Amino acid sequence: MRCSVIAVLAAVAALASACSSSTAPVDPVVVGIFLAPRDTSIPQKHSVQLRLTALDSAGNEVENVSVRPTYTTNNSALVSVSSQGLVQSLGPTGHATITAQIGDFSDTVGIFVLDSSLAGHVPLTSRAYAVAISSAGVVYVGQPDLGRLIRADLPNMAFPVSVAVGNIPTEVAFNSTGTKAYVTNQFSENVGVIDVASNSQTATVPVAGNPFAVIVAPGDSIVWVTTTADSLFAINASTLQITRRLQLPIISNGFAIRDSLLYVSTRDAGIVTEINMKTTTVLRTLAVGGSPQGIVVSPDGTQLYIANENATLQFWSLTSNSSLGTTPLAGRGFGLARRPTDGNLYVTTLEAGQVQVVNPTSHAIVQSINVGGIPRRIAFTADGRTGVVPNEASWVDFLR
Repeated sequence: MRCSVIAVLAAVAALASACSSSTAPVDPVVVGIFLAPRDTSIPQKHSVQLRLTALDSAGNEVENVSVRPTYTTNNSALVSVSSQGLVQSLGPTGHATITAQIGDFSDTVGIFVLDSSLAGHVPLTSRAYAVAISSAGVVYVGQPDLGRLIRADLPNMAFPVSVAVGNIPTEVAFNSTGTKAYVTNQFSENVGVIDVASNSQTATVPVAGNPFAVIVAPGDSIVWVTTTADSLFAINASTLQITRRLQLPIISNGFAIRDSLLYVSTRDAGIVTEINMKTTTVLRTLAVGGSPQGIVVSPDGTQLYIANENATLQFWSLTSNSSLGTTPLAGRGFGLARRPTDGNLYVTTLEAGQVQVVNPTSHAIVQSINVGGIPRRIAFTADGRTGVVPNEASWVDFLR
C-alpha cells in the first residue's frame, strides 16, 4: 500500500513537472513602449530602422518580451514598414507616421521623406519664420512664439544655441561683416541689436508701431525698418538713434537694395516704392498689383522680381516701370531669393508647401522642391551652396 502511494505521488510530480515545462514564459509587467528614433527624416528611396523598447513601471527596459509588436503607417503611398520596424521610402516626398503596438500599448513617431534637393530637415518645438545668413556662415532663424533666434554655424545644420530677443521676432538681417545682426521684435515695438560673437541681444531701438521688415544698407551705417505705423525708419547703426522717417501708404513687409536705391513692397496697397536712401525721398511708385511680398533686384539693376500672394512671380522693368510678365505659382508667393550659383529665383509658396525655382530669363519653373508645411522666408549663403527655409510647421529645411 505504501509503495502504491509513493508511486502515485511520483507520477503526479512528474506530470506537474511536464506541465510546468510546457507552459509559456510569463512576461514581466509592461506598462508602456517607446519607439525610436523620434521624428526623423530620410531621403527619397532610403530607409530607417526603428527601435522599440518595452518599459516597466520604473521606466526600465523589459527584455525578452515574447509578444511581438505590430507596425502600421498612416501613409502607405509614402512609406512601407516591415514586421521588424524597417521603414522604407517608396518615392514620393512628404510626412508619414509609424505606430507600433503591443497589446494595449502603442507609440507613434513621424517620418519625413525629404525631397532630393534637401540636405537636411531639422524639427523644432515651435514655428519658424525669419532667416538670415552672415558672410561667415552664421544662420539665425526666428521663432516668433518663443521670442528667440536659434543659431546654426554652417556647414553644421543643427541649432544648439539660441539668443533671447523680444516678442514676436519677424525678420533678421546681418551687417556686411557678420558681426552684428538686427531683429524686428514686433510686439516689443523695438529693433534688437545682436552681438554675434557673444550671441546676445545687447541693445534695443524703440520705434513707433510694430516693426516688420529690416535691412542693412551698404556700408553698414544705416539700418532700415518698416512698422505698423505705416512708416519707414532709418536707424544710425553707430548711435542707435532714429535719424529719418518716411511715411508709407500702409504696412510694408519686403525690402531690396540696389546701389543708393531702396525698394519697399507694400502688400495691401499692391505697390512697390522706390526710395533714394541718400535723401529719403520717394522717386517712383511701381503699381505691380496683387499683394507683393518678397522682392529682389536683378544683378544689372534693370528688373525687379516680386513674389506675390496672388500666386505669381512677377517680372517688372525698372527702366520703363512696366510689367515684363508673370509666372503662375502653386500657391501664394511669399519669400524670395536669388541663388548666386545658378542665378535662378527661389520663391516659397504658402499653401503648396513648396519652394519653386524659376529661371529669370525664360520665366519657366525649372523645379518644385517639396518642403511641406508653410515655408516662409528663404536665404542663401554668399556662395550659393546652401539655402535655408524656416517653416511655420515647426522645422527648418536646408537646400543642397
